[in-house]
Amino acid sequence: MNFKFSKMHHLGNDFIVVDFRPYEGENCEFARKFDEAFSPDTVRSLCDRHFGVGADGVVGVLSPSCGKYDHKMRIINSDGSEAKMCGNGLACFALFVSGLAKSASSAGHKVKVETLSGARGAEIITAPHGGPKVILDMGKAEAVFSKEISAGGRKFKAHSVSMGNPHCVIFLDEPPGAAEFRRLGPLIENHELFPDKTNVEFVTVRSASEIDVAVWERGAGETLACGTGASASAFTARSLKLCGDKVKVNLPGGRCAAEIKTGGRVFLECSPVKVFEGTITLPL
Repeated sequence: MNFKFSKMHHLGNDFIVVDFRPYEGENCEFARKFDEAFSPDTVRSLCDRHFGVGADGVVGVLSPSCGKYDHKMRIINSDGSEAKMCGNGLACFALFVSGLAKSASSAGHKVKVETLSGARGAEIITAPHGGPKVILDMGKAEAVFSKEISAGGRKFKAHSVSMGNPHCVIFLDEPPGAAEFRRLGPLIENHELFPDKTNVEFVTVRSASEIDVAVWERGAGETLACGTGASASAFTARSLKLCGDKVKVNLPGGRCAAEIKTGGRVFLECSPVKVFEGTITLPL
């Protein structure tokens, strides 16, 4: 079986985007379930940066379950587990389905996407300079709890936040060093406070409008960026009155901008990029 794919990224958080819609029809000779075609073992092989295409996950473009949506998105992490939501994956998805990955000749293209966390909206706009931008409606952020947590011989104030997926936001006066980050990330991801595991964000506040965020993603480990992580961090900083409604979020892969509106709804401005196209032959 051959599947065309696009390699895309936002701020270095990269994905293998597969349009599965041509293979969904019952009369298609390649008709197979997405889960069968892109099993955990297959995804792990595809995402391997030495023996595969290399990515933080696979994004599937599928037909929506009903007429309320324009498209349906599936996200499989590099370890083979499924994510309910992924902001950077959604940004790449929106650019892919808009057809603007090749051209920014039109603007104002809006899509409503079905995800495992519910409906998510995206608007593709033409930027004055550079390629198109995607404005994501990340949905409502919800504070779950704030508790003291012990990990790796240290104690932290952990702010648990849901963006449709779980996050643990930790504020530090100084960002953790690389070795400390890689030691603490998996310990907190798998902490007993989070029975379904969690994404982890270490946040340093630079000003009332700017934060630095280092992300350890559930199911992917260290990544250069995370859209839901950026949203959860900005929302928590605003909730604690450390920042205002509009926040610049600096991630290892670059900068995005978050706006927190009434009720905790978060909008994220992204600049996804299409890197190249190719063909996957399964089984690997």
